[in-house]
Amino acid sequence: MRIALVQFNTVVGDVDGNVSRIVDAIGRARRDGAHMVVFHELCISGYPPRDLVERRSFIQQCESGLERVRVATADAPGMAVIVGLPMASRSTGGKGVANAAVVLKDGAVLHRHDKLLLPTYDVFDEGRYFDPADECRPFEFGGETIGLSICEDAWNDPLLFRHRPYAIDPIEMLAAQGARLMINISASPF
Repeated sequence: MRIALVQFNTVVGDVDGNVSRIVDAIGRARRDGAHMVVFHELCISGYPPRDLVERRSFIQQCESGLERVRVATADAPGMAVIVGLPMASRSTGGKGVANAAVVLKDGAVLHRHDKLLLPTYDVFDEGRYFDPADECRPFEFGGETIGLSICEDAWNDPLLFRHRPYAIDPIEMLAAQGARLMINISASPF
């Protein structure tokens, strides 16, 4: 499987500009023969969106941007595209917003993963803005079972930390469900 990794300096709040760059990169990846294109965490909104995610109109704008990207994937048949954005949360309470990664293929949503582990240290304050997911599951693409995670979701490995900072490990959860290829999208503000 040929995977194109795309990372660019997003502009926080410039959904239209960020989406235009995403769509252009999908076209380049298709021409270069990629089977999958992976973008970074919250690339549609720009990172970090901070208080913008408290505006319902901004979340709707990001979801409309995802729709533009979804439509663009119809022009890249067979290729999967992974993008990050803030979306309406699937949970019934809390803040109402999730830090999500969406897998698109052939003009349709193939899979969605919401971030489980929300950092609240150093420059990160994600617990203030997002609801954590309560599950994760792998998806199938190109004959592979793929585990998708977002940044901190991969930061609970016992080999990295003497004392694990979280009670759950999304990577262990995905592996237990058969994922053999792990993809982690990530971003940091500095």
